[in-house]
This record gives sequence, C-alpha cells and structure tokens, in this order.
Amino acid sequence: MVTSFPRLYGVVTAAGCALAWIVAAAWASAAETYHLGIGDVLKIEVVGEADLTGVFPVSPRGTVTLKLAGEIEVGGLTLTEARDKLRAVLERDYLLNPTVKVDIQEYKSKKILVLGEVRKPGEYFLRQDATNILEILSLVGGMTENAASDAILFRRAAEQPAGGEGRTKYTISLQDVLSGRQDPDALPILPDDIINVPSRKSDTQSYQVYIEGKVKSPGAYDFRPGMTVYELCLMAGGFLPFAAENRAEVIRLDGETVTRLKINIKKIKKGEIHDVPLVPGDKVIVPESWF
Repeated sequence: MVTSFPRLYGVVTAAGCALAWIVAAAWASAAETYHLGIGDVLKIEVVGEADLTGVFPVSPRGTVTLKLAGEIEVGGLTLTEARDKLRAVLERDYLLNPTVKVDIQEYKSKKILVLGEVRKPGEYFLRQDATNILEILSLVGGMTENAASDAILFRRAAEQPAGGEGRTKYTISLQDVLSGRQDPDALPILPDDIINVPSRKSDTQSYQVYIEGKVKSPGAYDFRPGMTVYELCLMAGGFLPFAAENRAEVIRLDGETVTRLKINIKKIKKGEIHDVPLVPGDKVIVPESWF
C-alpha cells in the first residue's frame, strides 16, 4: 500500500498527485452539500430573463437581492435549496414556470488560516462545510523540508462569542495521518480554524514575518528589531487598490495562544495612533475593502 502523500518534507510522489485529484473530486461533489454563507458569491441564471441573471454576493444578512423579487434569504441553504427557493419566489409573484440555475462563483464564507512550514501559507476558503488535514496539505502545496511531525490546530470554543479570542489547542500527528495509522477525518477542519505546522528545528526561532492580502508583494520578510506593521506594508510595496487599510490584522502565535490584533493603518499613517511593533513569526493580513 502506498502511504506517501504530496510534498511530505519536500518530496512529491505519485500518491501526492492522486491525492490532489481525489481532493478536487471531493470538493466538486461537496458543492451540493455546501451551506451558503455571508460573502459567498453566487452566479444566478434565470433562463430568458437577463435582468434577473448575474453575479450576486450573499449579504451580511444572508440574502441576495434580485430585481423584482428584492431580498431573498439564502444563508444556510445548499445550492439545491437556494435554487428551489429562488424559483418558488419568482414563480409565486412574477414569472410562469421559471428555469433557475444557481452555482457558486466564489467561496468566501468559510475561512481558515494555515501558518508555518507549508509551501503556501495564508488564508483559504473551504469549499465544503468541513474538511480534513490531508485536503488542507494538498491545498497549501504540502509541507517544507523543515516541517515538524505534528501540526497544531487552534479552534475557537463553541461557547466563545463572535470576535472572542479564546481557543482550544489540538495536536495532529502528521506522520500518523500520512502513514494511514490515523483517520484524517478524526479531527475535521472547520471554518475559522487556525492550523500551524511548526518547524522541527524547535531550538531555532523563526526570524521572519509575513504579509498577505492587498499589498503589492506579499510573502515572507526578514525580521529586524523595531519593525512595525506599517513598515512591513511599505516593504511589501504598499497597498493595492481596494485595500481595507482600516481593517488590517496581525496574527500572532505564542506557544498555545493565538492572538488576533485589529490594526487601523489609516490612523497610523495620519499619526492618530502609534504604529504596532512586530515580533518574529507575525503574519499581517490586509483584507479587501467591501466597497
């Protein structure tokens, strides 16, 4: 039995290619059971009705807005349920036997964060309600040569209020999962999870900081004492159009604690508040503006 998977400590295998194909197939089939959420972007076609056809984001209220019909709640529904609901609303009040097609154009509601010794660390959006660590490893291109044998998962407690920072720590044995000794589905990866694959060189602290999102040159940068959030943004080439400078965030891992710092870079630039010092391993995220 083949037990190697993609880029296990930097080695690409035939099984890795097979896993990537399996993951893609699994995600395609999962689209029908995926529950829509705020931020997802839908492609809706009402056959023969150009005014009702287009691309529609799911609003913070969990709705899409169609001409004639107005706001229709789709949050929490599957694609099939959303299609049937849209069809029922249009047929009840406006059209005779309409044909409605609904697809997901962009998955934007179920975000996770992957940090550490992986090929492509960053924020990702799940294409299903839950996934597993193997699918995540495929998504991020596998692990680097310096990856430790365990991954650390940080999950907000179920009773934690929205925006709260308290998280529970779980350890996933990557060696056991990759060798088949542990079921990868034993600990599902859920929306809002943070996954860190630490370096196996535990006695050597990483002296890099990371930036992603709406900057010109996202990636890893060498840390130096005194470095700040705004300075890192400038090192990354500055901001792209539609950067939400007032909603930047710093993700900081300190042992078993995950801290998320909300940063208003606009106010920093104006001198209204002090710039924020970084520490090695910090990740700065500059999101896209909603407007």
